[in-house]
Amino acid sequence: MVLAVEIIVCCLIFGIYRVIRIKRDPAYKISNMPEKLQKKVMHMRGYRNRNIRIMTDWEKFVKKLPTLIFWTIALVILTSIAGATSFSTGFVFALLIWMAVLLFLELVVYCGWYAHTPKVWIKGTEDMAKKTYTNYAHYIGLIPQRALMGIVVAIIVGLVIDMIPRLDNNNYSPKYTEIEDTLKAACDNYRIPGMAVEVVDAEGVLFSGTYGDCKSLDTPFITGSLSKSFTAACIMKLYEGGHLNIDSPVNPYLDAAEVFKNPKDATRITIRQLLNHTSGLGVYQHVGNAKIVGKNGEYTYANVNYDILGLIVEKVSGVSYSDYLTATFFTPLGMTHSSAAYAKAKKDGLITGHNNYFGFSVESDVKYPLSDSWSTVPAGYIASSANDMGKYLQMYLRGGYGILSDKSLSTMFRATVPMDESGETGYGMGWVRSDKYVETVYNHTGLTENYIADMYLLPESGVGVVFLANTNDYMVTNNLMNKVTSKVVMTLMGYATDELDPKDYVDAHLFYDLVFAAFILVALMEIIKSHKWRTDNSGNLIANIFLHLFLPVGIVIAPIVGGIPYWVIKDYVPDLFIVACLSVVLLAIGGILKLKNRRNS
Repeated sequence: MVLAVEIIVCCLIFGIYRVIRIKRDPAYKISNMPEKLQKKVMHMRGYRNRNIRIMTDWEKFVKKLPTLIFWTIALVILTSIAGATSFSTGFVFALLIWMAVLLFLELVVYCGWYAHTPKVWIKGTEDMAKKTYTNYAHYIGLIPQRALMGIVVAIIVGLVIDMIPRLDNNNYSPKYTEIEDTLKAACDNYRIPGMAVEVVDAEGVLFSGTYGDCKSLDTPFITGSLSKSFTAACIMKLYEGGHLNIDSPVNPYLDAAEVFKNPKDATRITIRQLLNHTSGLGVYQHVGNAKIVGKNGEYTYANVNYDILGLIVEKVSGVSYSDYLTATFFTPLGMTHSSAAYAKAKKDGLITGHNNYFGFSVESDVKYPLSDSWSTVPAGYIASSANDMGKYLQMYLRGGYGILSDKSLSTMFRATVPMDESGETGYGMGWVRSDKYVETVYNHTGLTENYIADMYLLPESGVGVVFLANTNDYMVTNNLMNKVTSKVVMTLMGYATDELDPKDYVDAHLFYDLVFAAFILVALMEIIKSHKWRTDNSGNLIANIFLHLFLPVGIVIAPIVGGIPYWVIKDYVPDLFIVACLSVVLLAIGGILKLKNRRNS
């Protein structure tokens, strides 16, 4: 939208400028004629004694050089305002503006207005009109040459745009070049449709980049479980104001009967336990059927904990979760492209998400949750941009920025519970503490049906980094992105890491696709061979009982045994779900056909 407005304004400004110059400057009109006709006009009585001469191509270029420099500076400014943050976007935006203005001048101003306005022609040259003023071929013939000049200017603009992060901050160093190379390679090699990344310190932006379909750092993504840190921050803000006690049971702050299957559970669970995921609630529960099924006080990650916290924010604050979050964090931090409401996210330009099917990325709309969904907005569906998330991370790097106190920050980050037996990771309040790196790191990952995200705070290094991508490829890309983010974090700390293998994506998907194909092929072959089936020996009978009874039943009950609902597989690993369903159906058909053929034989 911004780029379109800039193109229209530039066309109008340069069009008006050319019209004025044509009317007032005879030398300019002569210089735009073919060279032979320029000489003819110069010998006319009215122009013989004027200080006008025919310039060589080199002299014309030198004369136009200041204009080209002005154009280049103007295009750098305009493309930056339009959201260009890399060489590719800077080059494309600059070239689009240049070509739009060029075509407007040649086709509208010259071929349109100038060619059909005799009163502005040079007096006494009307008989040359077909060779000059109405010579459309002459005007159009200039377009390729000037377009080539535009490409050169656009390349310069792209290079300058690419250098801006380095020029903007004295902390820019070669490590950001390495990070840029890592991210570009990851986006290309791992087939990530769109990605935005920003690195900040307490003072400003150290590095930023957009890749693939994402053209602006202000483009919102669904942040997944990065939302949990916002919800934890909301709770701590209410705690600071004395509106709730995080060590009290949750029952005074919500309607227990609407949330819990057994309302008495509301007296056994504290707000702190919800924040730490130690409530004992089940992984796939939701508001309305929440029930203590695990050991109260022991860590089990469950979205329902933060779904309930979102309800507490609303009950205690007296306003909607979205309104409270906006007033308390988004507005003070200047997070203008962030929201906890789908309509606002769409209005801000929410980027389209993608699911992965057998290694191919397919566009899919976000499945925005209802109030009783497995994961609601407070647990996983806040929308935000890389620019806004950078501001959010700066709030923590600035010691709360006057929004949260040091005491609240300390509680959020340091009051952790062990996530595993190693003790290397601990869950705080919307943040994970990790001791796997050379310095303590706080982070959180995010995952929805068609988006992934990750954010890190490195207190010792004094930097934060956020990664947003509009894809979910649960079995391959998500794991590869973990390697990418870890590599970037290590680079920020100043440590060298191994290069990422560009073939990982293709190799992994090829392996899975071959396994999937083998399942389908076996099932199809059994259907094809069904008319030959015999029960002549026990081995044949046992093999077929396994293939057509135990294997499909095993596929059906495996998620149940693992405690994973079918809808989770369908939404998060759709290609696996398709193969599983198809395999069960085909194996069942094969078994039925074999029984039928046996009876008929």
